[in-house]
Amino acid sequence: MRDTPWGAARFAYAYLDTVVAGLATALVAVIAYPVAVTPICRSDTRGYCASILTGFVVALVFVAALFVVAHLMNLGWQWAAWVVVLALVLIQIVVEANTPSVAWCALAIPAGAAGLSFRRPDAEIARWMRFIRLAALVVLVVQFAIWLIILMASPS
Repeated sequence: MRDTPWGAARFAYAYLDTVVAGLATALVAVIAYPVAVTPICRSDTRGYCASILTGFVVALVFVAALFVVAHLMNLGWQWAAWVVVLALVLIQIVVEANTPSVAWCALAIPAGAAGLSFRRPDAEIARWMRFIRLAALVVLVVQFAIWLIILMASPS
């Protein structure tokens, strides 16, 4: 079994993983939009159906690509989970603050996830610390889901 990269290599692998997942997602997006437009969303004249369907597929592909490439680069599923959660938090901040200029913080997401999921190869993480990390992931995802439901239910 390979050791997980640590130190500066972990941050480099994190950004490389994100770029590779982004490239895979871009390839799928180029294929998914025409497929979504043609048979499924034929009756939608405004294009909302195709945009929403393509966005959903692209988001799922990006998450799947993050996990697959993280496994191949031995960053671990925790790293990919933290990338997803930090991206959800950033989306919520951008929407709530109504300032798209905050979106440049997305550049820090892979490094933040690399720091949050770090484990030295020669040290074991305490069980209580694992539980806290997992609980934080679950709480942030549930909070984002509740926020999204409230946002969608509120009148525009």
